[in-house]
Amino acid sequence: MSQNDVSNLSDTIIPRSDQLNADSLLSGDLTIMVTGVSRGNAEQPVTIHYQDDNGMPYKPCKSMRKVLIFAWGDDGREWIGKSMTLFNNPEVKWGGVKVGGIRISHMSHIQSDIAISLAATKGKKETHVIKKLVVQNRQQQKPAHDQNADKKTVDQH
Repeated sequence: MSQNDVSNLSDTIIPRSDQLNADSLLSGDLTIMVTGVSRGNAEQPVTIHYQDDNGMPYKPCKSMRKVLIFAWGDDGREWIGKSMTLFNNPEVKWGGVKVGGIRISHMSHIQSDIAISLAATKGKKETHVIKKLVVQNRQQQKPAHDQNADKKTVDQH
């Protein structure tokens, strides 16, 4: 994108950070494919690298780590190659103040949608629904009728 191109200004609001954060998702949801998982520090114990993360990995909060483990299991090596859609939920609170936070809306490699009850605040739980994400291989995106049309043309000659 040219420095003078104003057709999409979303890159001007990306916060400076060493990780993906909720403000990074103000312009829309982000579907990522996991390329690596590592342990972080005590405050953020899991780091998820994804395709084209530009040095800003996803460091899920405890609630989203529970979702990941519930859906994909506790072996982070098994998460590689799987995909999820992340979004900014403006209702997430920190210290009683709405600050927004990253939440997972869709995940690949699950049999069906998942509903899981997680702590929202002390003593209060909320149900989070994770929808099944269907990831198509780019080669499979060609409609079947196009392939059949080609075969019919060949058969008629």
